[in-house]
Amino acid sequence: MRLVSLILFKGIVVLACSGSFESMWAATPVQMTSENHKALVRRWIDQGFNKRDLTVVDEIFIADVVINGQRVGQLGLKKSMSRFTMAFPDLRVTITEIVAERDKVVIWYTVQGTQTGEFEGIQATGKQVRWSGADLFRIVNGKIVECRFVDDSLGLLRQLGATVSQPR
Repeated sequence: MRLVSLILFKGIVVLACSGSFESMWAATPVQMTSENHKALVRRWIDQGFNKRDLTVVDEIFIADVVINGQRVGQLGLKKSMSRFTMAFPDLRVTITEIVAERDKVVIWYTVQGTQTGEFEGIQATGKQVRWSGADLFRIVNGKIVECRFVDDSLGLLRQLGATVSQPR
C-alpha cells in the first residue's frame, strides 16, 4: 500500500512540475464581486462613450457578445456606439442609478448632446437633446457576455424634429 501511495504521489508531483495542471487553473472562473461588476459597466460608459475610446469594448466584452437577443459581437457594438458618438460629438452619458446582484448589473442613465451629424436619417440639426434609458448586463468571468438596452428613442427622435405617423 505504501508503494502505491508513493507512486501516486510521485506521479502528481511530476504532473505538477511539468505544467499539466496549468490548464486546470486557467479554467478556474474569475471571482468578481458586485462592486467589480459595477466598475466594469462604469468603465464601459466612461471610457467608451464619454472618452470615445472604443478599444474598451475589446477589453471588457466577449467576442460574440449578445445584445437584445442578437449576437452582434464586439464589432457590431462598436458600430452602434459610433452612430451616437459621430452624430453627437459632445455626447455625455451619466449613470444615475446602478444596482448589481450575482452576475447582473442594471444601470439607469441620462444622455445629453448636440446633434451635429446625421443620425437615423435625420441631418444635423444643431439641437441639444437629452434622453434616458436602462441597460441590463450579464457578466461571466470578468467579461460582459450579454446586454439588454432600452431607451427613449422615440423621445430622442422627436427632439430632433422627427414626426411619427399612424400605421396604415
